[in-house]
Amino acid sequence: MAYLRPQLLLAVLLGWASLAYGQGPVTSAPLPPLTIAERGEMIMEGDEFNFVPWSSDKDPGKVHILQYFSGTISHRDLFSPFTDLLQAELDYTKYHVTTIINLDRALWGTTGFVVSELKDSKRKYPRATMVLDEDGIGVEQWQLGKQGSVLAIVDNDGVVQFVSQGPLDESQMQASLELVRAEILEVEALALQDQ
Repeated sequence: MAYLRPQLLLAVLLGWASLAYGQGPVTSAPLPPLTIAERGEMIMEGDEFNFVPWSSDKDPGKVHILQYFSGTISHRDLFSPFTDLLQAELDYTKYHVTTIINLDRALWGTTGFVVSELKDSKRKYPRATMVLDEDGIGVEQWQLGKQGSVLAIVDNDGVVQFVSQGPLDESQMQASLELVRAEILEVEALALQDQ
């Protein structure tokens, strides 16, 4: 019977953990890079919509709320209770929301509906970033597993401060709201120091 030394066993377990969670967003670590070239960010110019490649390192120096989910009815409102709470409680110019929709997991024949809904959202929230992930690159790159969704709060240095792969309960929403508020205050304090 083979015997693994404790150091070797730990290395094997850490290797498996990195395969399972490796590049996914984790708290207290930089947001892993993600670039979406197929479709990408929706740009609105008047009544016209175009798509340009999008990268997760866009707009540094801001408090970011990133939400990634499938283009399905069951995921459509996965994180909206929290983003609605942010909108009700905080000045929307103080933070930035990026919504990334995975078209690869949308039901066959519903892509046009998903794109139409995203256009409506962009008209309603023109300052928000809306991204379509044609091939589900985010699920693979961020290793989101079967759930295929994530909400991350990222500070102005690009470090993840909170992560959830499912809906937030009431206490998580309140704690996350206070976290975003604190991060905004930190950004404002840094801006005052630089004046």
